[in-house]
Order: sequence, then C-alpha cells, then structure tokens
Amino acid sequence: MSRKKQNKINISYLIIFVILIVFVIILIAITNMINGSKKVEYKGNLSTEINVDSENDINIIANKDDSETERLEVMTERARIEYYVTKFLNYIEGEEYQEAYELLNDTYKKDYFPSLDSFKKYVKSNFFKMMDIDYTNFERIGDTYVIWMTITDAINGKPNSGKEINFVVKENAYNDYELSFSAN
Repeated sequence: MSRKKQNKINISYLIIFVILIVFVIILIAITNMINGSKKVEYKGNLSTEINVDSENDINIIANKDDSETERLEVMTERARIEYYVTKFLNYIEGEEYQEAYELLNDTYKKDYFPSLDSFKKYVKSNFFKMMDIDYTNFERIGDTYVIWMTITDAINGKPNSGKEINFVVKENAYNDYELSFSAN
C-alpha cells in the first residue's frame, strides 16, 4: 500500500475516533441532565451541598414558613442525616458548644466528654473555625446511620489536608436524634 493511501486511512480513523469521543461526551451530558441530582446549599458558615432526590425536597427546604420537622419529613434519609450533622457542625462553628453538646449521645458523652468544658477543649483543638465538609459514604443499620466525611479548614486548608471523620446518628423520629463521632 502506498504511503499516501496509508496516511488517508490513518486520518480517516482519527476523524472517526474524534467523532466517537464527541458522541460519548454528548451522551454523558444528556444522561447527567436527565438523571442528575439536584443540590441544595444549606445556609450557615459551612459551604456544604446536600443531594436531594426530588423537586419536592427543594421546594420544601426553600419554604422557610414550614417547621423544621415538616421539612425533614420530605427529605431522603441521607439528606436528613447530612442535615443533622451539618447542624451540629454549624453549632461548633458558631461556638454554640452547649447546643452541640446536647446533640451527643449520653453514653458517648460520659465516655469521651464528661463535661461541657472537656467537649469545648476537644472541639477547639480538633475542629476548624470554618469548615468545608465533603460527605464520602453513607450507610444505614436499622435506625442508626453512619456517615463518613472529610473536614477541611476553609480558611487555611491545603490540598489533601482534610481530616477523615465519621458520625453515627440514631434517629428516633424526625428531628429527634442523637449522634456521636470518631474522637481521636
């Protein structure tokens, strides 16, 4: 085969390959638009996004006239648990230690933080003043949920400087829960 003919064949293969790549990218974009999850950003210092599965969740969350419990009732399990953990972390960022401490499981408090002062001391040395969180995994075991996340210092954080932490949340009813976390 002549060199000229071989070059034409190679160029044809290259064009077909580029067209296939563009087609796959378009297919992925269309699939993401159809099946993509909506995101809702919670107010507060945390720049956290929580996936919400249906349009109703977004409308209910945005409607501030509804009670917190009514909003929680229409959320998915994962969104509710992320909401609870985010609320706890917002208390820490706002230095509302008493409110955060009250959310902890009683046995956990007794074992790890027998007093509010011991909890404050731990929080000040192990959490950041402003946190970015990335939820990485979620599991349910009965009425108990485990959620894994990476917490990064939003002000002075460096790439890959996040701290891995997990929370265990026991939900008794909507907006009636207790939690614990992996304390070092």
